[in-house]
Amino acid sequence: MSMNYAISDALYKKASNVIPGGVSSNNRANWQPHPLFYQKARGAYVWDVDENKYIDYVLGRGPLITGHSHPRILDAIAQQYQAGQFFAGQTELEIVLAEKIKALVPGAEMVRFCNSGSEAVHVALRLARSATGREKIIRFEGHYHGWLDNIAWGFSTPEDTAQDTGALLAMSRGQPAGDAGNILALRWNDTDALERVLASQAGDIAAVVTEPIMFNSFWSNILPEKNYLARMRELCDHYRIPLIFDEIQTGFRTAIGGAQARYGVIPDIATFAKALGGPVCLAAVGGKEQYMRLLAGAQTLHTGTYNAFPPFLAGAITNLEILADNGGAELARIHLLSESLRAGLQDIAAGTALPLQVRASPGAVTTTFRAAPAVARDYRTARRELSHPLFVMWHAALQARGVRITPEGLWYVSTAHCAADIDYTLEQAAAAVAALEQTGGLA
Repeated sequence: MSMNYAISDALYKKASNVIPGGVSSNNRANWQPHPLFYQKARGAYVWDVDENKYIDYVLGRGPLITGHSHPRILDAIAQQYQAGQFFAGQTELEIVLAEKIKALVPGAEMVRFCNSGSEAVHVALRLARSATGREKIIRFEGHYHGWLDNIAWGFSTPEDTAQDTGALLAMSRGQPAGDAGNILALRWNDTDALERVLASQAGDIAAVVTEPIMFNSFWSNILPEKNYLARMRELCDHYRIPLIFDEIQTGFRTAIGGAQARYGVIPDIATFAKALGGPVCLAAVGGKEQYMRLLAGAQTLHTGTYNAFPPFLAGAITNLEILADNGGAELARIHLLSESLRAGLQDIAAGTALPLQVRASPGAVTTTFRAAPAVARDYRTARRELSHPLFVMWHAALQARGVRITPEGLWYVSTAHCAADIDYTLEQAAAAVAALEQTGGLA
């Protein structure tokens, strides 16, 4: 099977003359056969500029938990746009959304709004440093906390990990080397490593920041091992160190109250975006009052012209209403559908000689190709014996059959998907695997 991408190809070449790389975010660059251009979307489906139609499991890389172009959300946004956009002041919508988040999320005693996950993490780190007077941050390899310089160290490690030198890699060229001095990057799901570092350096640590479920790139959907998050909470309490949960991915998807509600481990500060806002650009920091109150004065600063943009608040309120109504029935249905997708993909994986592996968390699934039989429990084990060529061929084979996933193999499910979508998707996934078995590429 194949699709025509002629118009998209022409637009990509044109874009590359005026936009570096032809894209406005680097993680949109690794699509095959080139970054595609899209023209419309509705529900669980998107259409590119060449009129190719896809069942969409990318969903904007997570935000569109209520699907594309939900009419209730679009109507709420439009009404507020008509009423007013910027006021350089407050609206009642801020109170409504903050109270809704507080009611849903166990640890969100107070809430501040911003515009992106990277910004929210930046605020959380500043709060922790302000509260403790310390500077060093403990983070975990493979966890993504945004692209800003002060946290974008230790995401990955040197390829040769036979001997752990403790070397920190920058995520990008252009990062000040001095920022690395404030980062300690540990292996996730390793309680002993965390205990050792805290025992020797707790007096220097401003915060421990973690994704409660490892949720990015080729090592997505790695769950915390039993009691790992609870022990992390105990250690932070013992050493009086703020615990930050990066719930950009898990918030309002893993559970209506986020991963902290699912696992019963309450952080001091948490960050939210993606499923919080649905189709709008919105993020939030929520946490215990003792930390959040620091933002009320003039000494711990958080500003932004676009913070709490009223039309986006209106959209987010409606988005959360859809998810939370009737005891969270719509989110529960997403979880059922994602479990059906996982189980079907697992059956396909069990029936092929290809090194296809499947991982999942509520509302999301990961397909990966790695020859290592060991269960992936952290970044390093998940990276071991990855087959990048198979990732590329798998992504292209599904795309050619009208199924859209991220190039790294992450699938999101929304309220707009239905059982028939899952059934059709599994048929196409089985056909894609058969094609890879027979030809090593596309049929």
